[in-house]
Amino acid sequence: MNKALVYKVPEVAEIINKPVTTVRNEIRAGKIKATKSGTEYLIQKSEIDRYLGIETTDESLKKDLEIAELKGKIKSLETQIQAFKSVASSLNNIIGI
Repeated sequence: MNKALVYKVPEVAEIINKPVTTVRNEIRAGKIKATKSGTEYLIQKSEIDRYLGIETTDESLKKDLEIAELKGKIKSLETQIQAFKSVASSLNNIIGI
């Protein structure tokens, strides 16, 4: 199981591209769920994703992995096609077509 990532307010501000004060205000307003640890708020990655509207279910992660795998296969096939085109061009030059 993946270890839950936890961020402090300044890190969250950088991730969501908003000022630190905005992040603190969103926490106080209940729009971002956070745990207070001493004087700092700690926010889990899953909460940041929820706030940003990013889906992080197991199914969406599987889809992302499948997409990445398919992109790799496409790149490999494109490379093979380019090699075949190069060989065909060379053969045309040799044969004189």
